[in-house]
Amino acid sequence: MQPEPLASNDSASGQPDRPPVERSHWVAFAGIMLMLSGLFDIINGFVALLDNGYYSTTYEHGNRLLILNYDAWGWVWIFVGIAQILAGLGVFMGSRFARITGIVLAGACMVGQLMFLSTFPLWSVATMALCVLAIYALVSVPRHLPGERV
Repeated sequence: MQPEPLASNDSASGQPDRPPVERSHWVAFAGIMLMLSGLFDIINGFVALLDNGYYSTTYEHGNRLLILNYDAWGWVWIFVGIAQILAGLGVFMGSRFARITGIVLAGACMVGQLMFLSTFPLWSVATMALCVLAIYALVSVPRHLPGERV
């Protein structure tokens, strides 16, 4: 008597019948990086909301990039962070729309971090690096995943 296989084969693609996350570590990496970047953005938003003086050194640099006040930017960062976390969950489920949304949100996050680069360079560069890693992982899904290319 032979043991049963652990995963059944999909007859069309020859790939095991498993969710995309289990087939590709890049998809899992992309979802984790996107969710981590979203968590950083939520933290950034709550700091802007709860501690008004924390980002006040930006005023010394002429306040050139801030169009809204810090409370408004706090809410913007919180909403972007929540959207990134939801997109990261969608990436885990294999949604193409979530991958495209994640790429757009990570790019917007990188541009948004330019406002705080002169004030908090290490935090901004770390957040930008997470966004770059998330974009790279979202774009470079392995070729063996059928229908998963953007």
